[in-house]
Amino acid sequence: MSHTLQWNANRFERTARTASWAVTAYDAHDRQVYAALPMESADAIRYWHGYWSGKRFVQRVELAELTIEITERVIAIDDLPAPGQPADLPELPDGSHKASRHYRFTSGPMVLPTPDHVRYCNWLTGVQKSPLPSTPRVDLDALKLLEVTLIHYARPIELADLPS
Repeated sequence: MSHTLQWNANRFERTARTASWAVTAYDAHDRQVYAALPMESADAIRYWHGYWSGKRFVQRVELAELTIEITERVIAIDDLPAPGQPADLPELPDGSHKASRHYRFTSGPMVLPTPDHVRYCNWLTGVQKSPLPSTPRVDLDALKLLEVTLIHYARPIELADLPS
């Protein structure tokens, strides 16, 4: 998975793009006989493509490029949707098939699936007036809330389209 992180300092936003590939083999009856989980190695995809292409019972082998665009932007708790309301999802751009959104703080749990989870974590850190000595103290001023948006793309490719 290749991550290219770029911060846009003017908007407190960071973007990344991940790429992986999948290989799927089908028999003469168009039944799937093999499907690989997304792999980050083009060499591994070439290997499995060659392996399954050499089987007599395999009619065809398909390759797909799977891309995820990740956008993180700093937001305030007040920017969250109203309590009980889900996060609005962006419209799907051309060629994409799925969009999702979650939240995270710059420190702590990596995925907070809903705005209400964010509010609960924020409340928990706010009520730690006298934590136990073994409890790490959270500096509320140092925490930033990030809204993370994922856009998923999948497209069929040929063996020659894989990077070298």
